[in-house]
Amino acid sequence: MALTVAISGINAIDNPGPGTGIARALKESCFKARTIGLAYDAMEPGIYMDWLIDKTYIIPYPSADSSNFLDRLLYIHKQEGIDVIFPALDVEIPLYIKLERELMKYGIKTMVPGRTAFRDRAKDRLPRLAGRIGLKSPVTVVCTDYGDLERACRQIRFPLMVKGPYYEAVKVASIDEARHAMRDILLRWGGPVIAQEFVRGDEYNVTGLGDGAGNDLGLMAVKKMMITKLGKVWTNVTVTNEALFAAARSMVKLLKWRGGFELELIRNLDSNELYLIEVNPRFPAWIYLTAACGINLPERMVRCVQSLPFEKHSAYDAGRVMIRYTEEMIRTISDIEKVTMTAES
Repeated sequence: MALTVAISGINAIDNPGPGTGIARALKESCFKARTIGLAYDAMEPGIYMDWLIDKTYIIPYPSADSSNFLDRLLYIHKQEGIDVIFPALDVEIPLYIKLERELMKYGIKTMVPGRTAFRDRAKDRLPRLAGRIGLKSPVTVVCTDYGDLERACRQIRFPLMVKGPYYEAVKVASIDEARHAMRDILLRWGGPVIAQEFVRGDEYNVTGLGDGAGNDLGLMAVKKMMITKLGKVWTNVTVTNEALFAAARSMVKLLKWRGGFELELIRNLDSNELYLIEVNPRFPAWIYLTAACGINLPERMVRCVQSLPFEKHSAYDAGRVMIRYTEEMIRTISDIEKVTMTAES
């Protein structure tokens, strides 16, 4: 079976997107998908990883007018015949929620959460969601200006985390550090900024796929072993822990989650309680690990939206370790010039 799948988030840098992991999982799937990269910048490494991405197009930023975004997608569809789109970045999800029905008219399928589910997992609503699924949550304060931030710092006390609405989390230990972090986040991602209690403990992530009716179509849990300065996983290990699975299933059931997701949790060292830190509305950058362990969630998503048979189990071995590493690609300047000038690879 030949399927063409478009994938965003191919920025395989120090803060990697999930796109190259999704592409790798699909290349090792039963249907060996043709992969189309959707990039925002000519310097995204995934553009040049031609063993994973067959063809790439530059697309407008998702903050741009939705009609321009849709026009570009339909142009790509005319060239490539897209069957499925994987929006792999948080900031894209609202736009794809808006465009999902329109894309369906052209035979382009995607699997994204509903508007209410997407809203209810947002960082500013985290405490309420955590309570509804039986978890603790760190004290969380939404900050729209520096005055809010300073009041939040006095309330929460240091150290604490300063987070962006979509990306980035910085641990700070003083008012000056908090203000500096807020300024940088506002410049990169806009507001509001979130001030959040820092919880000491072991960090866990759970990724999975929801069917939109309250059921999961597979789950995997990992424990972080090594992270980068940006807080991104560099090494993790698979675990099988019923409390982690129960938390994910509760979230999927409550929100009737549709599509990929990732829960970030911490087991408090002092109380041994699980704290919900974040819910990401897409697969994580380490998603290839699911394929390597026999529960290929990207493949299942494609099969689900294409009404093809797929397995739903979460059976995998604990103790499988993912280790990231760096590698250099050598290309010519003309390769980059071509992408810059033509918006295609």
